[in-house]
Amino acid sequence: MSLAELRDLFIVIFALVGIGATILFSILLLLAFRKIRSILDSGRQTVGNVRNISSMVSDNIVKPLVSISSFLQGLRQALEFISRASKREEEKRSGQGE
Repeated sequence: MSLAELRDLFIVIFALVGIGATILFSILLLLAFRKIRSILDSGRQTVGNVRNISSMVSDNIVKPLVSISSFLQGLRQALEFISRASKREEEKRSGQGE
């Protein structure tokens, strides 16, 4: 066997091995994609469920609590204002009585 024939034989062998490796890699990539796709779909569903739950909690619990808290804060400020105003009136009256 001459050097040229040996070279041609190695070229053919490496080409066949390269084609086989490419096919094997493509098959493995396709199988991995199928498994990953189902995992990603499951993750998307989970994220959607969490989003729905958090929006439901926000609508049914957080918003009413914020409304009540805002009302109570306003009521407290109004009572503080009235209290300060009545203290000023008492101070003015006590200052005039002397």
